[in-house]
Amino acid sequence: MMGKTCVWRAAASLLALTAMAGSARAEGAEGAATADPQGSAGSGFGDIVVTANKRSENVQKVPIAVTAFSGDQLKALGVTDTTQITQHVPGLQLNAWSPNVTIFNLRGISQNNFADYLESPVAVYVDDAYMGSMNGVSGQLFDVQRVEVLRGPQGTLFGRNATGGLIQYVSEDASKSKLNGYVTAGYERFNHRSVEGALGGSLIDGLRFRVAGRVSKADGYIKPGAGSDGQALGGENGWALRGTIQADLGTRGKLDLWYKHSQDDHVATGGYVFDNCNMQANGYCTTDAAGLSNGTGGVINGLTGEKASPWTNFSNDPGYLNRKVDVYQGKLQYDLGFAKLTSITNYTWLHKEYQEDGDATSAEVIKFNTEARYSQFSQELRLSGDAPRFRWQAGAYYLDMLVRGKTVTTGNPALGAALSVGLPAINPADTETYRLSSKNWSLFGQTEYDLADKLTLITGLRYSEDHKQVDYTSVIADGNQSVLLATNQSFDAQIPGIDHIAHGDWASRVTLNYKPQDNTLLFASWNRGIKGGNFTLNPSVQASNFQHKGEVLNALEAGAKWSNDTKTVRVNATVYHYIYNNYQAFALINNIPQVVNSNATATGAELETFLRPAPHFNINLGATWETSKVNNVQTTGTEYLSVLVPGSTPPQYCTDQGNGNYFCNFPQKSVQNAKLPNAPRFSVNYVFRYDRDTSIGNLAAQFDGAWYDDQYLEVTNGLSSLQKAYNVSNASLTWTSPNSKLSVEVYGRNVFNKAYRAYTLNLGALGTTSMYAKPATYGVSATVKW
Repeated sequence: MMGKTCVWRAAASLLALTAMAGSARAEGAEGAATADPQGSAGSGFGDIVVTANKRSENVQKVPIAVTAFSGDQLKALGVTDTTQITQHVPGLQLNAWSPNVTIFNLRGISQNNFADYLESPVAVYVDDAYMGSMNGVSGQLFDVQRVEVLRGPQGTLFGRNATGGLIQYVSEDASKSKLNGYVTAGYERFNHRSVEGALGGSLIDGLRFRVAGRVSKADGYIKPGAGSDGQALGGENGWALRGTIQADLGTRGKLDLWYKHSQDDHVATGGYVFDNCNMQANGYCTTDAAGLSNGTGGVINGLTGEKASPWTNFSNDPGYLNRKVDVYQGKLQYDLGFAKLTSITNYTWLHKEYQEDGDATSAEVIKFNTEARYSQFSQELRLSGDAPRFRWQAGAYYLDMLVRGKTVTTGNPALGAALSVGLPAINPADTETYRLSSKNWSLFGQTEYDLADKLTLITGLRYSEDHKQVDYTSVIADGNQSVLLATNQSFDAQIPGIDHIAHGDWASRVTLNYKPQDNTLLFASWNRGIKGGNFTLNPSVQASNFQHKGEVLNALEAGAKWSNDTKTVRVNATVYHYIYNNYQAFALINNIPQVVNSNATATGAELETFLRPAPHFNINLGATWETSKVNNVQTTGTEYLSVLVPGSTPPQYCTDQGNGNYFCNFPQKSVQNAKLPNAPRFSVNYVFRYDRDTSIGNLAAQFDGAWYDDQYLEVTNGLSSLQKAYNVSNASLTWTSPNSKLSVEVYGRNVFNKAYRAYTLNLGALGTTSMYAKPATYGVSATVKW
């Protein structure tokens, strides 16, 4: 405790001293400046330059559905974490129960399995480098240049795991030679304290630096209830540091070198609330014929059945997360004369330890421990050039990922495994260890050819090849007995070659881009996106489900981007149709989390408007519509349950085995024509911001948020996984000094205190475990710039 307190105080003191030194120097060097009369400094939400096509372009001229925010805009929206952008991007949602695993969902496309070794179909890039682990996606967001969200397959330029789209975070680099920086300190409800800052400038002529960091601590907002483990969930205890050096290589080149470190120390997490259970006298929840919990009553105490707050924790085993991430990266840009060369080299190392109480009650039903060590090396080489009426890019990419993990599962999920090998199933524990090696290489190219002055054809192609090999062992222990349940060799003996993947596939793009006027863009495109296959590491899966296939998405899309001559009105609209082959659907089958393939389709439309109806007044409005169908998703099938109340009537579809257990055989083995998860039929997001210059500085008032229609949070579409429609809104008031060097913000998040779920897992007769997002919070922050 003393050590952590010292780290916090030292970080705060260092940032404060840096602010005073930088502010004093900047004040003498720059003098006063007036606030932007149009309110665009941090408040306007107009055009942004993006790199959606891996070269700088105005977002309005890119024939892709893109939403982008600058660093100032993110600050105005109160975004300080990588996951907080979801309310402001049409079609983007988040599944997260802790920082342990972050699952982005874009147009209903996601990977909802929580295994450490899987990758997401919504690719995440940080400063041009792919983050291959869902364990490393969440984190503190600070000193940001911009965030770009690209909807739809982006496989041509960004690779095999961007079927749903792409999210790219771009940090501030060391391109500014004049000494500059800032410090921001904040405090909000639940004792949330944060300090962040940055300092950059020239070291010598042609060599510049920038360092930035953030520290954040908070108590949990899900408070302990009677009989619980006594800890509050949903808090923070982390810090991050980033340093970069940029060197000019004569007049033709530039080299950027980065080091990034982030750390979370024993964050109280790994617990849930018990949700939507129709409790029976036998202690279990009612289910439908597919074995899915079908309650609708909201949060209860899982032992007493009494109503409970969605922000109360009744778990009995304290969960936690420890995580460290280190990133080393270099980016070389050089003009060769005939072409421009870009080289991006990245090495990432991650270590995490995590424990959870998976049943959300004070009973010993499910406990889960996991440890993962992840490393990746990637190298991209890219050439690009321009010629009259023709622009091109070509390159090669290599990715080498290795994850070594161990999981220990106790309680009901290990029950069936113990019984299957003749163990007494008194207190079984399933220990699994694995080593998954994944190597990928690809070649890609994209061209843009002006067929006429106003008509451009864009074509792209990428060939990608995956090589994956898994070593896996599962051992069940019960008392002083243990039995080897499965290995990768045992699955390979049933289906030769099932424990490795060697597969090549291609992604492509064809886009027709028409500009009838300078302020109007019309486009139509076909994109083919791909995502690699992987494994379900569990001893009880069928050999045929040990490996799941890669998925292919064919996307047809058309859109329009328009702005008036004064750029006070900007409208972007997109319609799309998705045809999915081998969509990777997550479900609990025989009480085992696994991924199976199914075909699927989706059709939707998106609208974004950016309005300035009067000086100082900005309005952003977004809306989506989508309908989807997943042809066939396997469900529970069969499972074992412990007898909780002897002599009571067994759950429906279950029989008492006479040995302290029930055996359940559900007649409906799959769900047909399911909706994609996190895909409401309608959604709306909004920002209203008004600022005014006064004699004491600029005052800005903002109201923003999002409304979502009814949506299923799981692809199995169980009734207890249905999230009813909800709205979440935020408000803020910001004062900025006349010279723009000092600002103070007071704000509220979720100001109407709406209870809505950020994550749900339907465990059938065991109920539904959920994590609810934060209730109403309020806070204040202050920033000094120089």
